[in-house]
Amino acid sequence: MRLPNFVYESYPVLYIFGGIAAMSMMESNLSFLCGLLLSMGGISILFMRRNYRLIKDQLAHLT
Repeated sequence: MRLPNFVYESYPVLYIFGGIAAMSMMESNLSFLCGLLLSMGGISILFMRRNYRLIKDQLAHLT
């Protein structure tokens, strides 16, 4: 099952905002840690997608 492109592209941003919300709204250390991990996961997904697209474009220019 494929997701629509706008849904697929928005997931990492939702992870980042959800993590920031969890870090800022809750007083518990566990919620801060979970929010931090969620935000870091969203950022890493954005970087992995960007790197993949850069490599894919570079390979397309070589052929």
